[in-house]
Amino acid sequence: MKNKKNTLHAKISRAAMALMLIASPLVHADFSGYDKVVDLSAETDTVRAEHHHDWSWQTHDARWKMISTTKDPFTVENVYSYLQLRDKASGAELFHRPVPALTQIWISPDSKYVVGISNIMLWNPYQLVVFNKFGDRLLERNLVDVNWPGVSQSVTNWINWYKQPVPKITIVESGATATLSVEDPLGVPRQFQFSSVH
Repeated sequence: MKNKKNTLHAKISRAAMALMLIASPLVHADFSGYDKVVDLSAETDTVRAEHHHDWSWQTHDARWKMISTTKDPFTVENVYSYLQLRDKASGAELFHRPVPALTQIWISPDSKYVVGISNIMLWNPYQLVVFNKFGDRLLERNLVDVNWPGVSQSVTNWINWYKQPVPKITIVESGATATLSVEDPLGVPRQFQFSSVH
């Protein structure tokens, strides 16, 4: 009788553990803090966008100041991450802006918008930004708390909210409103609206 009780108790415990794992969001352990130095680029026929971020120990103090106070990476104090747009014909810089750490950049086919997306969570308050070609910031979003099917994250470093390796991205304008679509990990287009007039 005692063995049957122990077996039943073990089965119930395993079932409860399985249910807890299924019900909780998928979280992976980090072996070390994110510390990469990254350079990205994207271009159309007329413009070229470049992004640089330095999450190494050398920028630790400046990044800590931002994340522990304003959580605003768009200020001149951000000397560790930027997005730049250049005219390809003349080489002229159209804009150079401080931004969060990005992992993909995309330019709309008409060269009107530059979209930056990121799966970096560590000391990175936003994972989505949109600028127009004049450098006006039209949208920023923190996506750490999204509760979409297929989204996973590590304890501190990563939030995998878009399809890897490169999601489908589109922008559709309707009057003064634009709708950005970014493909999520399951291929579902996730939409974000913003004012296209600044």
